Amino acid sequence: MYVGKEFRLLHLWHFARRNFIESLIISTVAVLLYRFAGLRWIAIPFLPVGTIGTAVAFFVGFKNNQAYDRLWEARRLWGGITNASRSFVAHLKASLPADCKDVREAAYRHLAFINILRLQLRRTIPWATSKQNLHQTFAGERLELEVFEKGLQRILSEHGKMHYHERLKSLNNPACMLLKVHAEHLAKLKHEGMLDAFEHIELMRLVTEFHNLQGGCERIKTTPLFRQYNIFSQIFVHIFILLLPFGLLKDLSAVVGGPGVWLTIPFSVLISWVFYTMEQTGEFSENPFDNAINDTPISTICRNIEIDVREILGEENLPPKLQPENNVLL
Repeated sequence: MYVGKEFRLLHLWHFARRNFIESLIISTVAVLLYRFAGLRWIAIPFLPVGTIGTAVAFFVGFKNNQAYDRLWEARRLWGGITNASRSFVAHLKASLPADCKDVREAAYRHLAFINILRLQLRRTIPWATSKQNLHQTFAGERLELEVFEKGLQRILSEHGKMHYHERLKSLNNPACMLLKVHAEHLAKLKHEGMLDAFEHIELMRLVTEFHNLQGGCERIKTTPLFRQYNIFSQIFVHIFILLLPFGLLKDLSAVVGGPGVWLTIPFSVLISWVFYTMEQTGEFSENPFDNAINDTPISTICRNIEIDVREILGEENLPPKLQPENNVLL
C-alpha cells in the first residue's frame, strides 16, 4: 500500500509511459497527415468523439467502483482477522492457568496460520495480475514472492511449528488445516477440564470467525472482477484514445489558426492520460492480494498482529514494526 502524500514524477512516468508514447505517436501521425499530406477528410466532428468519451467515463467509473469495493473489503477482512486474533489469544490467556503451555502453543500456531494465509493469498493466479504488471514491477516483486514450499517451511520454522511441516506441505489449503488443529486442541482442553463449556463455545466461535474471514479473502482472490466489465472497459478506452486526435484536428485548427493544429498533440496526450489512468486504477485494484504498490499491506498487518499477540503473552523481545520502503507498505 502506497502511503506517500504525493506521487513523484518517477511514479507517474512508470505508470503513464506506455500510454504517453502510444498517444504521442497516434496524435503526431494524425497532425502530419492532416497538415502536410492534405488528408482533410481524416478530421472528424468532435461531437461523436465527445459522446463516446462520456459513455466511456461512466463505464470506467462503474468498473472502478467495483474494484474499490474489492480493495476495501480486503482491508476490512484483515481488520477482522486482527481483532479476532487479539480476542482469541486474550481469551485463552484468561481462561487457562498462567503457567499453562497450551496458551503459547495455540498463540504461536495462530501466528503461523495468519502468515501462511498471507502466503496463500499471494500465490499467482493467471487472471489476477494485469498483462503489463506495472503496479507489481514498481514494487520490485520482492519479499513475499517466493516458492510456496520454501515460504511455508520458513514460517513454520520462525514460529516453532516445524512438526506440522510434513502434515501441511502436501495440502492445498494448509492455513485451513491449522484452524482444524485449533479446534482439535480446544476440544482436548475441554475434555481435560481446563475449559468449561462456555469458554469452549466462545473460543470455537472465534475459530469459526477465522474460517469466515479466510473464506472472504479467498472469495476475492479466486473470483475475478467480471470479465465483461474488465475487458470492454479496456477496449472502449483504447477506441476513444484512437479517435481523440482526429476529433480535435478541425476544431483546434479553426480556433487558433493553421498552426493551432499542432495543439492536437499535447491535448490528445493529456486527455488520453486521464482516461487511461482511470482505467488502470480499476485494473490495479481488482486483486488486492497481488503484493503490489497499492494492495492491502498484509505483511505489515501480520507483523502488527504478532506484536500484539506476543505482548498479550507477556513477552518483551518483540519484533519491530515494518516500515514503508520507498513509501510502500507490503
